[in-house]
Amino acid sequence: MKNFSFCLLVLLLALPLSFSHAQPKEGTSMKPILTDALTYLQTAEDLGYEIVRMEFDIVTDTKSTYRTLQEGWTYGIIAFGDYRIEQVSVAVYKDVDGTWTQIKTDNESKSNATLTITPSATGQYRVDITAEKFVEGYSAAHYGLIIMHE
Repeated sequence: MKNFSFCLLVLLLALPLSFSHAQPKEGTSMKPILTDALTYLQTAEDLGYEIVRMEFDIVTDTKSTYRTLQEGWTYGIIAFGDYRIEQVSVAVYKDVDGTWTQIKTDNESKSNATLTITPSATGQYRVDITAEKFVEGYSAAHYGLIIMHE
């Protein structure tokens, strides 16, 4: 069995050379975040992981997405921002009797966030992506979210 956390680190270290954090010449484009996502996708699949969800949207503060996660499976979650996000965080919550209980978070000062989670029970989970800090002059940006499993 692979060390999933180590492989996420390898994935992130492989990316800076191909990242496209340049601002588009005209207007606001999804192209930079999609280009970054393609690099994550290719690297993750080359490492043998299966992508089970990809999501792209605009964030001004926090966006939430929901997914049933399976007991005993190990998931890797990567949230990343485009050229307008200086710091992004990701947090996972479990629905426990109607109350969202935080399970894990990554909120280091960087433009991407990763975590691994192996649910102890199959159930509904919420993933929050938060733009903690924008590049000066911006108050919204695109984010990408990739969920994969071993």
